[in-house]
Amino acid sequence: MSIRAAQHCSPKGVFHPSAKCPATHQKTIHYHGRIIFGRNREKNGDDRLTAILEACRVRLRPVRMEDATFIVWLRNLDHARGRVGDSAPDAASQEAWLVKYFERPDDYYFIIETGGLPVGTYGLWAFRDQSAESGRWIIRQDVPAAVPSAILGLDLAFGALSVKQIRVKTVSTNLPVLSLNRKFGMKETHVERDSQVIGGKSVDQIHFILEPDAWAKARERLVPLARLAEKQVRDWERAQPRK
Repeated sequence: MSIRAAQHCSPKGVFHPSAKCPATHQKTIHYHGRIIFGRNREKNGDDRLTAILEACRVRLRPVRMEDATFIVWLRNLDHARGRVGDSAPDAASQEAWLVKYFERPDDYYFIIETGGLPVGTYGLWAFRDQSAESGRWIIRQDVPAAVPSAILGLDLAFGALSVKQIRVKTVSTNLPVLSLNRKFGMKETHVERDSQVIGGKSVDQIHFILEPDAWAKARERLVPLARLAEKQVRDWERAQPRK
C-alpha cells in the first residue's frame, strides 16, 4: 500500500483545492488513488497526520507532542475556560492525552498557526455514516484567524474527507462561537440540558448540523472576511517581538 504526498496550490482568500498558483500550497495524501488524510509512523513511535493546509497566512498543521504546553495554556485562557470541555491541568497530562490520540483512528487534531506561531486548535473526529464532529476550535482572542481556519477545516471535511454532514456541540454560554456557527450556515437542531460538567458545573449544549449546500452558500459570504483577516493577521505578525 503506497502513500505519496502531493501539493495543491490555492489562491489567497479563495481556498479552491483544485486551483493552481505559485502562492500558498497545501499537502494532501493520495492513498490508492483517493485523496484523504493518512497517518505515517514516525521514528519516535507516534502516529501523526502528514498533511498541512494553508491559506490567508493561516494554516492548519497536525498536532505534535511538543504542542502540549501550548494546548494547556490556550484552553485555560479566560475566554475558553468554562466554554470548552475540561482540559488537562498540565503539560504532562496533555501529553498523556496525546499519546492516546495518536493511536485513535479517524481523529484529526490541528494546530492553527500564522507566521510559524501557534495561535489556536481545531479538530474533526467521531466519523460515522459520512458525518463527523467538528470542534476543539479555540483561537487566541488577539489573532483574527477564526474565519480562515474554519474555512480550511470545513473545506477539508467536505472535500478530502468526503463528509456529508458536520455535527457541532457548543456550550450555550459561548456566545461568540454560537454567532459564528450561524454565520457558517449551521442549523440548530436541539438543546441538550445539563449535558456536560465543566469546571464542576453542569452546562447546556446547543447542537448544530452543517451540510455541503449550506456550507457552499455561507462560504461565498465568508471569503471577503477571510481576505480582510489576511491583512489583519499580517499586521499581527509584524507586531510580534522578534527573537
